[in-house]
Amino acid sequence: MKLYADKRKAKPEPKKKKEKKAKRSKKSSSFLGTIFRAIMMLGIWGIIAIGLVVLWFSHDLPDLKNLQANIRKPSVTIQTYDGTILGTYGDLYEDMVKVQDLPPYVSQALMAVEDRRFYHHFGVDIIGLVRAAYTNYKAQRVVQGGSTLTQQLAKNILFTQGCFSVNDRSYKRKIQEVLLAVWLEWKFTKDQILTMYLNRVYFGSGTYGIDAAARRYFNKSARNLSVFEAAVIAGLLKAPSKYSPAQHPKRAKARAKIVLSLMVEAGYLRDYESYLEQGTKELADNTRERNQGYKYFADWVYETLPSIIGPIDKDIIVITTLETELQHKAESVCLDHLEKMGQELKTSEIAFVAMTPEGAIKAMVGGKDYGSSQYNHVTQAHRQPGSSFKIYIYLAALESGLTPESMMDDSPYSKGNWHPSNFKWKSQGMVNLKTGLARSVNSVSIRLTEQVGPKKIAEVAKRLGITSDMNNDLSISLGTCEATLLELTTACSTFANQGKAVWSYGVLEIRDRNGGILYKHQESPGKPIISATVLQGMREMLREVIASGTGKAANVDSTVSGKTGSNGDRDAWFFGYRDATSDPETDGPGGLVIGVWTGNDNNRPMAKASTGGRMPARIAGAFFRGTQVNKPGVPKPVANVPQPPAPNLDDYLKKL
Repeated sequence: MKLYADKRKAKPEPKKKKEKKAKRSKKSSSFLGTIFRAIMMLGIWGIIAIGLVVLWFSHDLPDLKNLQANIRKPSVTIQTYDGTILGTYGDLYEDMVKVQDLPPYVSQALMAVEDRRFYHHFGVDIIGLVRAAYTNYKAQRVVQGGSTLTQQLAKNILFTQGCFSVNDRSYKRKIQEVLLAVWLEWKFTKDQILTMYLNRVYFGSGTYGIDAAARRYFNKSARNLSVFEAAVIAGLLKAPSKYSPAQHPKRAKARAKIVLSLMVEAGYLRDYESYLEQGTKELADNTRERNQGYKYFADWVYETLPSIIGPIDKDIIVITTLETELQHKAESVCLDHLEKMGQELKTSEIAFVAMTPEGAIKAMVGGKDYGSSQYNHVTQAHRQPGSSFKIYIYLAALESGLTPESMMDDSPYSKGNWHPSNFKWKSQGMVNLKTGLARSVNSVSIRLTEQVGPKKIAEVAKRLGITSDMNNDLSISLGTCEATLLELTTACSTFANQGKAVWSYGVLEIRDRNGGILYKHQESPGKPIISATVLQGMREMLREVIASGTGKAANVDSTVSGKTGSNGDRDAWFFGYRDATSDPETDGPGGLVIGVWTGNDNNRPMAKASTGGRMPARIAGAFFRGTQVNKPGVPKPVANVPQPPAPNLDDYLKKL
């Protein structure tokens, strides 16, 4: 029975059933074959499509054999004659540095911020793109990007070769960026790509490349950067202007902290607190050493260059007249007095300039804080000189035949509805001109203007260098014209320069980067514009202002002369000079002329007692005390600037 049952079970299938099964199998095979063929065709057409896309978008890629960032502004390095750098302008490049020559944490800081998987992708980071997309989706805004360092290098190449504008966000640019990134990964090693990136990326303030950034912000080679400094520079990539350690040290520190924490997260550092603590001190020291006050002067020099050598079409070094020691003293004295007296006098701004009697500018303070405002109150602010303009009224009076001993009515002056008053002066009936100038008596100045004539006074002021338009009426006696602090100080220099004309200047030499001299300042004796007799009388009266008049706060010794001034409660001034105390032909200390202004922007008034005899005269006295001016030595251009243009890929390959 068992045998029979087994045989029954093994009975062959009917023929029709077999045929149906075969047909089903054939249909299934045919369907799978169709799908396979479709996939193959799609794959082939996909490859063709990708090939066409690659050909289409790569046909106008830049010639990478001739890759060079030569479309840039020429670099201008402004320095003192002893080699201290005051400012750098244009686009700066340093010599190429290889990744292998840098401390490992320099590249690690960049990778922690920009591309943590740099050594693990083929130029495009798929994982990074997915992560960035998910992060942005959760945040409901763009908070993270997915581009790699290789893509950023490719983007840099496309921009510097002029293929796209910086703001271009087209699909063509993004596709070409990816194609170029993949090509770079195929052509070069990771270290070579990182080297190219570090030497081409923009770090703000016109600096391109890690070494230029290290020298610009920390005055050292990238090879010597600390961990904190590397984090500061890596942090610049997000927003170079916003996180500049030169302009915004607090923001730079906060950004560096984020970079350091990312380095810890990536496993490059164990902790960051010690680096942050040490780095804060380094940043504070660096900020003190690289005080921004001199930038007012550097900016002014840079703006004057086209008038000296024409259009700037090559890298140049500009050697200036500024004296570092005097600049530091000027900044210290000005800010110290503003801090101590500013609140009481309701004064918030200050300006200062010092020059030799021949016009060489030795120090310039254009405002309270360059970081907050680059507006230069020395060269850009046109303000009313007020009673300091009396210098030109009395000069015109002496040239008209009067002397310091000539007598003049000092009683209150009145004409129609005009009733100008005398500030803290009780009329004595008649006073000599020496007293009238020393005590800045308005009624004497008005009567002198009436006697000499406004036209004559305007002519005298223009002869000494005041270029502003002046009223041809009695209001000129109160200094109602407008002029800059630099103009007024240069005019005052005439009295210290033996009555000879003075033109202020800040440039000694201009050289190209090969050392060739493009310009050299030629000393000019200047034409006498004040007669010897008149000059002697003016110097006598200006000395009396300091000895017994409104400028007593500046009376350091008998070599100081000058004039204070105020324009109501809007402007307070001091103009004066200190005569040389040794033979000017020797290398000993020479004469010095200074101008000081205090006031407020936006036409805000100061306190009523904010005259030139208060803060400006005190600043002058503090600056003159112990100050010496020495003749400059042989100019010494610094060796590492200006820089050559960015090297091309062939140069990279030779050096790598």
